[in-house]
Amino acid sequence: MKSKLLLSIAALMFMVQPGVQAAPITYQGNIIVNGPAVTGLVGPFSWFDEDAANVDFWTFFGIAGRVYSIRGTRLNTNLDPALALYSGTTTADASQFDPFGSFGGLQFIAGADDEIEVPGPFGDPFLRLSLPQTGLYTIAIGGAASDCPGGCPANGYPYSLTVAVPEPSTVALLLVALAGIGWTLRRDALA
Repeated sequence: MKSKLLLSIAALMFMVQPGVQAAPITYQGNIIVNGPAVTGLVGPFSWFDEDAANVDFWTFFGIAGRVYSIRGTRLNTNLDPALALYSGTTTADASQFDPFGSFGGLQFIAGADDEIEVPGPFGDPFLRLSLPQTGLYTIAIGGAASDCPGGCPANGYPYSLTVAVPEPSTVALLLVALAGIGWTLRRDALA
């Protein structure tokens, strides 16, 4: 009888206890387009483990139709970084993190992993794309298939991240200027 009473009390306590919820995703900050690189630390395998606690989240403001370049760079040769670009921002809890799809109100746009060949495991991520809409964007960056010789670092591996709008090349600007001069000379000759 005593054991049934204790089991009933334990079951009741378990049912009344609030549900455990993962911590909300937090942002490291805002990236200035064409500004200095931002840096941080990410877990070596956080990407494929979908471990948002060891992935960094950044925002930047983008303009529809402009081409943007987003580059993640390892600052330790043992890190294999990967990144994802989403439209919007989120306050979802970390358990919802999906590096390959939409989640928590974020619309997945593209992912990048191994586009730039560098020393170390695999390559660094690089995206170059035209943004679909004007507004805030989220970049998630983490470690994919990193190396951990002698054990993985407790605080993660360092990386840098940049967002840029590529400037037109000097040759392209020169050609546009020459075309303008030619058009003006031709117009003046016909007048």
